[in-house]
Amino acid sequence: MNTFSSLLIDIKNLESSLAKNSLSLQWCLEATNLLKKMHFQFLEIFQKSEVPMFWDGGNYLDEYMEESLNILDFCNALRSAISTMDRYRLIVDVVVRRFSDEGYSGSAMNMTETEKLEREWQKLYGFENWKIVNLYKTGRPKTKTKDDEFCASYAVRRTMNIVCSLLFSAIFYPAPLEKDEEVYRDFSQLKLFSSSLRKLVCCFSEERRGLNDNSRPVLAETKMNSSLALKEGLEMFDSVVNELFQEVVKGRNEILGEEATSNLENPNPLRNASSSFNVP
Repeated sequence: MNTFSSLLIDIKNLESSLAKNSLSLQWCLEATNLLKKMHFQFLEIFQKSEVPMFWDGGNYLDEYMEESLNILDFCNALRSAISTMDRYRLIVDVVVRRFSDEGYSGSAMNMTETEKLEREWQKLYGFENWKIVNLYKTGRPKTKTKDDEFCASYAVRRTMNIVCSLLFSAIFYPAPLEKDEEVYRDFSQLKLFSSSLRKLVCCFSEERRGLNDNSRPVLAETKMNSSLALKEGLEMFDSVVNELFQEVVKGRNEILGEEATSNLENPNPLRNASSSFNVP
């Protein structure tokens, strides 16, 4: 349970950061770093485990490849959000500079410019734009034998799903924040971890509820007058998202390489047929 002892500290730190930094790009950066760490631990569990079959015909490898693909899709959504926010920032800079050069006051911005800015936000914000993002998977496959490693991996997976949901709600639109308590009941040691995760979700919900505006992004940097602060925040966040993306791609390649080696050493047509994946 060393995995969860370490994650417990990280979850508490993320809650403290939320209280300190509010809903900001800095907090999103820290949440993404936590996702990267959890993915590493998720991958490590799979690499150290046997490959038990599930009653529905799937196996460990299917679970990892599916979840890692969801993370890659989420990273692409975050990249798109970063690009949209940066484009919005540039448009605001151009508009402000033009009005400043021409001697207009801020109130002189015409309707066309205002509508242009609103259209940029609408490309980013709103559930309809991002409903294809798969934030979490409900239900847990049943293994044919009792498997503590799989229970642990599923607890890590659900925690990743929750952090993804928090990030989604901070950047795109309020998403359902579902926490499957049963996942953490497999191990008595996870009681404290589950409690800390619940506190993080409650803290986030309170922070999000206090903003009262579901019509546009709520990150602190988007409300600042400083374009430079938003630019720097986006650059740092983009760097961390790219790191997460590369780590997941690396993990998928490692798993596929190990599976290919295993198949060469122990040919099994049935197993090979059940372990075919589409790598993006």
